[in-house]
Amino acid sequence: MKCVIADDHPLFREALSMLISGNPIGAQVIHAENVAELHKSVEQDGAPDLLLLDLHMPGATGFSALGWFVGNYPDKPVVIVSANTHAETVRRAIDHGAAAFLSKSSSTDTMVQCIEQVLAGERGLHPGLDISVNGASLQALDVADALASLTPQQFRVASMLVEGLLNKQIAYELGVKEATIKAHMTEVFRKLGVQSRTQAVLAIGNLTVTPAQDTQQAL
Repeated sequence: MKCVIADDHPLFREALSMLISGNPIGAQVIHAENVAELHKSVEQDGAPDLLLLDLHMPGATGFSALGWFVGNYPDKPVVIVSANTHAETVRRAIDHGAAAFLSKSSSTDTMVQCIEQVLAGERGLHPGLDISVNGASLQALDVADALASLTPQQFRVASMLVEGLLNKQIAYELGVKEATIKAHMTEVFRKLGVQSRTQAVLAIGNLTVTPAQDTQQAL
């Protein structure tokens, strides 16, 4: 079994890797420290049997990476592992297709048990976490569906657009011509159903994660 751990903190990736490979789960582990590396892994090796995903990943806006993966690989479970356990965040992650949500402060036993349940086919798990709040809006779900239709390169362009980069800056970062970025931007606008950069940013903003109130987002 193959598992991708997508988290930008190497120490936590290593800890999760030891947990996944050293327990009965026994998965082959691949590391990704940003969304671009997650895309690269999927493109080269196919979708993993399990994705452990941090919400605050470089290259993602809130639930965008979750929505992209779930939309493209609905039969491959995603477990969110995050320090941000705000009730609304947990509920929306489940609504956007996460099979489970784990706090980064969960015990080893809790993590292993939850992951084993997910691999056994259970869904909607959130051990010890509250989800008794309003879930994801229909607009946010529509945006997530639209992002799922983007190619990995188009997704990167959309993410850089949200960061405020101009077309020439995005072209420089991706090592392509500005005309290529303009073509990607046209497709991003079409799939999101918008007509301008501002509208695109506002649409993707529907996927923004509620800031944690009592946790450190450094994790």
